Amino acid sequence: MKRLSKSLAFAGLATAALVTTGTANAVVIGTDSITIEYDSVVTSPAPTTGSSPWLTATITNSALGGVQIEFRTAVTAPEFITQIFFSLSDLNGGRRRGDSTLGLVNPDTNPGLSLQSCNGAAPAGTGPWQLCMAFSSAGALRFDELAENPYIIRVTGVSLSNFAANGNGYWSVAHVQGIPTNCSGWIGDNGATANNPGVPVEGCGGTSVPEPGTLALLGLGLLGVGLTRRRLT
Repeated sequence: MKRLSKSLAFAGLATAALVTTGTANAVVIGTDSITIEYDSVVTSPAPTTGSSPWLTATITNSALGGVQIEFRTAVTAPEFITQIFFSLSDLNGGRRRGDSTLGLVNPDTNPGLSLQSCNGAAPAGTGPWQLCMAFSSAGALRFDELAENPYIIRVTGVSLSNFAANGNGYWSVAHVQGIPTNCSGWIGDNGATANNPGVPVEGCGGTSVPEPGTLALLGLGLLGVGLTRRRLT
């Protein structure tokens, strides 16, 4: 019985060692993979479809070179993922700066994904970021629970060991659009702020572009008002 107790205790310590500290167990580091759970609201409002974690990224070394990242999301229409940013570090502990050797191997089934500049695109106080991806906002190419889920890609020029938390304690953040009504927000792996209503607001409202038919009706209405005023005068 003592041997069994010791074995269970050792197993518990080994499992705990795979979970990073300071991220509320949102990042699990295994021997051959890293799993990131986006369970926190970085800028409100939070997604309303699905439940936390709204996104999961599982990173493994690829036999073809680079890493394979499998994304799974719980958000669904009208909400969708538009950007995902990762923190990378060099093997010697130094921080990468816009590494131009990074490349994206994107399957034909995921034509709406591309690499983008990381400069100033994420919420203040979450970076720095070195690997930044942009997903299409076009209806047929959006990344949500019903479209391209799981979303599997390969990134070259980097290995599993390069993924690490940055100076602000974040491994990754993601941007969600389509949050009712006409809102967007950022989610991340820093579980300490999960579902915290006091986080900064990303933004709601904005100017929508009227449909052509709506513009035509508006024009006719204004024309009618003008003719009525001329008759009265």
